[in-house]
Amino acid sequence: MEKAIDDGVNVISMSLGGGIADYYNDSVAVGASAAMERGILVSCSAGNAGPNYYSCLSNVAPWITTIGADTLDRDFPAYVSLENGKNFSDVSLYSGKPLPDSLMEFIYTGNATNVTNENLCMVGTLIPEKVAGKIVLCDQGINARVQKGSS
Repeated sequence: MEKAIDDGVNVISMSLGGGIADYYNDSVAVGASAAMERGILVSCSAGNAGPNYYSCLSNVAPWITTIGADTLDRDFPAYVSLENGKNFSDVSLYSGKPLPDSLMEFIYTGNATNVTNENLCMVGTLIPEKVAGKIVLCDQGINARVQKGSS
């Protein structure tokens, strides 16, 4: 940031952030303050955490223009056909290789976890042998949906 200031830029745009440190301990906030004092606009990302009760917003110093997005500009169609003939379509965050056309077993995470009363698909709680090759239903809450899918 010091180099950008010395080079005489008008805008500094950074897509990085950290935790919620006091302004004097946050290197981005300190650098942005120096830039702002010289009339340079500093724009930073709001971060990628959330939306949960423990969500962390980055770059909250009042002299930083903090930018966040709440939607994706794309989706991945997902189709499910059940054995009883019911069909469902929606979107998914999964963009990997397509699932097989044959029927797949469906399992509730409560029947495949190594932690009592843990149905959220938290990282490290699913028993790999019980979920491999199956569609797993996780309860909503605490951890992000993308994290559930990587569990």
